[in-house]
Amino acid sequence: MNLADEIRINQIQQELISHEDAKNWFLSFPTESQQEILQRLSYMTLQAGAREEDVSLAIAKSKLRPTYTPCVLLSRGRLKEQMAKLLKLPPSESIKTFFLLMSLLAIADARRYCKYCQDGCSHWWHRDLSDRKVVDEIRRELQQSIYSPISNFPKTIKLSKSSTASGRKSCTALLTNGKAVSSAPPKIRVRIA
Repeated sequence: MNLADEIRINQIQQELISHEDAKNWFLSFPTESQQEILQRLSYMTLQAGAREEDVSLAIAKSKLRPTYTPCVLLSRGRLKEQMAKLLKLPPSESIKTFFLLMSLLAIADARRYCKYCQDGCSHWWHRDLSDRKVVDEIRRELQQSIYSPISNFPKTIKLSKSSTASGRKSCTALLTNGKAVSSAPPKIRVRIA
């Protein structure tokens, strides 16, 4: 997977890319590459702090049937263990796994954003990924950091609380009386400090 794919994944989880376009993007890859994307998505989801209680919200958000194999597996608890099983499912289950993991990532990242990043952060994926100029800037910065000595790394980019990224909505996914009240992090605008 390359940086363009990681940017695309984050644009999808922020709902900047339609469900149909996300599906077409994922299915445009050969089976081996789809598997690589699912592995990376699984890693990103765990790194974002996905929890077992997020699974039912992710199933609802993904609009998948709870009886689909990926949904049944993740619903069994022990998230890391079940994710490893997801990655071993046959290719016919890949698109369902993709949308379930994408929804789980969106929920976990929304919570992480609200808890740790609402007042500003340096995560490139919390920047305005709907803005082509911002995406190009991210590419340049990350390319520069890969090919530059450590002393030449780009300055940290601070995101302010008052800023707005068009892909962001309200803050975190909440559970009220057993019903999911879905929302995402607030919109953020990038301000370079």
